Amino acid sequence: MRIAIIEDEKKWQHIVKREVESYKTNIKIDIFSTGEEFLEEKGSYQIVFMDIELPGKDGFAVYKEYTEQVSETVLIIISTHTELCRLGYRINAFRYIDKMYPEEIREALVSAEQALRRYKRITLKFSGMMEQEVCCKDILYFEAANHNVMVKIGQDIFECRENIGKLGRSLEEFGFCLVHRGYLVNLDHIKVVGSKGIILDNGDKLPVSRRKYSDLKIRHIQWRFENANA
Repeated sequence: MRIAIIEDEKKWQHIVKREVESYKTNIKIDIFSTGEEFLEEKGSYQIVFMDIELPGKDGFAVYKEYTEQVSETVLIIISTHTELCRLGYRINAFRYIDKMYPEEIREALVSAEQALRRYKRITLKFSGMMEQEVCCKDILYFEAANHNVMVKIGQDIFECRENIGKLGRSLEEFGFCLVHRGYLVNLDHIKVVGSKGIILDNGDKLPVSRRKYSDLKIRHIQWRFENANA
């Protein structure tokens, strides 16, 4: 994972870096004192910690320019100016942290990682087409069909040369659950869980096996709880 810290004060560069490193190892942290330095790097980061008041371009302008080139990044604003909190959401800031409460950095990281799971991209082998990358959050479910798998993405259905069992094992950590031997469903899109079936947020109804019902109900509640703030 790559994390960027954009902060002109050395004290806060150190504090944010310390909190991040105390939470997670095996990460690469890059520190920038200005937005211009950050943009010149042309790097791709999963999480960006940024002060709004910076020398030169302010944080709003910097992040807007950055996201024109790179998507699927979580922005966490760090500032002493709480009045800027609402403005942060104009650029889709994920979280606002008041510098008075640096201990909130760790909690924000936990939520940010959970949010990033939704943006995980996987490569699928579509029948009659080249391999394509698809964002997990856009997938509603997979359905076994003979030796292949049908995948529903939005309102469209595609045939893939995949195995539903292997998909279930590889996508479990990203919020997918085998609700039936023939259906692998994205927990984010489940609206209602019943003993005889589930209803998705688009209105689709899918079967649930008796053997998997109890586990599905627990997993759905846990997933919703863990990702409530993501």
